[in-house]
Amino acid sequence: METVQYDIELDNAILFGQFIMVMKEGRIVGGGMIDTWNENEVKVGDKWYLRKTCTFIVSPAPQTAIYY
Repeated sequence: METVQYDIELDNAILFGQFIMVMKEGRIVGGGMIDTWNENEVKVGDKWYLRKTCTFIVSPAPQTAIYY
């Protein structure tokens, strides 16, 4: 899975409609589409998350099935 960290990566996630999983201290704390972001926070779904304390990871949406 790909980590989203830089400003251009956040813009790309918005542009391509990528599902983002939000992790903090090794735990999943949220997920959804990035709505907007600023220098300090990222809005995923309806909640704001601090960029310094959270990790944003591109992942398949929960309802997506992946067949091997």
